[in-house]
Amino acid sequence: MKYLCNICLWLTTLSSFSQEKVCNEFRTGVFKYSNPNYTEWTVKRFDSIQIETSNKTGIEIHSSIEWNTDCDYILTCQKVTDAKYQNIIGKAFQIFILETSDKSYRCISKKNEVQLQDLELTMIKINEL
Repeated sequence: MKYLCNICLWLTTLSSFSQEKVCNEFRTGVFKYSNPNYTEWTVKRFDSIQIETSNKTGIEIHSSIEWNTDCDYILTCQKVTDAKYQNIIGKAFQIFILETSDKSYRCISKKNEVQLQDLELTMIKINEL
């Protein structure tokens, strides 16, 4: 019985270590959204700059990134290459990384004046930069 309890304790400890968030691994890289509504977008992130590109239309959204912690950042739109989306320039999106895995992370983008409800997303890292 003691042996079984030790195994259970060891497995619990091991699983808690494997679930630790490693958010700083996602400060740079090339990403895709797992959500089918956003699969046309590719995201390139260079620590403090992010460029989202639509593979269908070629529209680019350039944003600055301010990291508050390793798992919390503010994405502020700086430039959009399509005039009909100019209303998002200067808008800030608060992002919280909820969990990470080897090549992806799940996050929530908090609602704001442009995005009327919280949006939960999973980003998949497809390349290093």
